[in-house]
Amino acid sequence: MTGYEKYEHWLTLAKYDVETAKILLDAKRYSYVPALCQQSIERMLKGMFVCHTGKEASKTHNIPFLANKLTQNNEFLEKESGKRFRDEKDDKEEFMVDLMFYYMSDYPFSYKKFSERFIEEKVAAELYNNSIKLLEWLESFQTD
Repeated sequence: MTGYEKYEHWLTLAKYDVETAKILLDAKRYSYVPALCQQSIERMLKGMFVCHTGKEASKTHNIPFLANKLTQNNEFLEKESGKRFRDEKDDKEEFMVDLMFYYMSDYPFSYKKFSERFIEEKVAAELYNNSIKLLEWLESFQTD
């Protein structure tokens, strides 16, 4: 399987997640929208990493970390798209960090009050819309 074929796998998962987020947003089930948006961005970055580096991405949920790993890869930075990614990434970094706030962990050491997972429609819609923009930006760096 080529790096681009692996990217297409990750892209399919990323799109599925964000499409599911939209369904939940429309159904007024806002709590899981941010988690699915976070997951879609994470998957897109992992797909980009494997496509551009030929290596599997780190097993992490940390979106800024994954984006930074791309900018540390010389093969990627030698490409025009890699240079553009590096130059434009800082403008997207704040949202990437914000989105990490909504990563849901169910491990015992991270117990939270269940009510803290509930968010308002406005927040869910804003996160969804910004995720769509970020996904479109990330997808603009792909070529086969």
